[in-house]
Amino acid sequence: MSRSAPPAAKAADAPPGGRVDRRRQILDAATAVFARHGYHGSRVSDIAREAGIAYGLVYHYFENKEEILRSVFEDRFGSFLQVVEAIAERPTSAEDRLLSVAALILGGYRRQPDWVKVFTLEIQRTSRFAEPEQLRAVGRLFRLVARVLREGQERGELRRDLDPDLACYAFIGGLEIVVTSLVLDLLRVEGDADAYYLKVAQTVVETFLRGARSGGGEP
Repeated sequence: MSRSAPPAAKAADAPPGGRVDRRRQILDAATAVFARHGYHGSRVSDIAREAGIAYGLVYHYFENKEEILRSVFEDRFGSFLQVVEAIAERPTSAEDRLLSVAALILGGYRRQPDWVKVFTLEIQRTSRFAEPEQLRAVGRLFRLVARVLREGQERGELRRDLDPDLACYAFIGGLEIVVTSLVLDLLRVEGDADAYYLKVAQTVVETFLRGARSGGGEP
């Protein structure tokens, strides 16, 4: 007798409107519930209610609440990394690509505030962030940004005496603080949202590059 496929594998083979959509429905509901009540303050029954499905049906797709949170991270962060990789491969300046990464991250908060809140407060600042899969995913982000910086050095756009593998932490760390401030409502959008987020992205990139931009010769 053959083994039945795990939920994720069955979902991949399902037609539109079937299992894949239901799994997405649960993950979207979980993201909203985790953002509203926090991971520890949320129950599987809350997620089922948010999704408009029977409580037991959640367990048909996920083993427990922990797996749901892990799947929320893997699904959203994986898609995010694909876009960052595409940005890193552009034949443009390092500054242009850094601005695109900054705009992507800040724009993510505007488009999906619940997901960013869950990532910032329920994943990034807990022991779950030390799990091997999540460390590998975040490490890929750092490597992509370091690649942009390294190529900027090779083109003479950035100082060659800076370690790109360390500098990428300063860049991403600056963005992380800004995003956290948005999540905690310490920063508030003023005027046109698109213009505001672009201004914030430009400020982060300019602040970072002020000490990294090439001054016309080797330091």
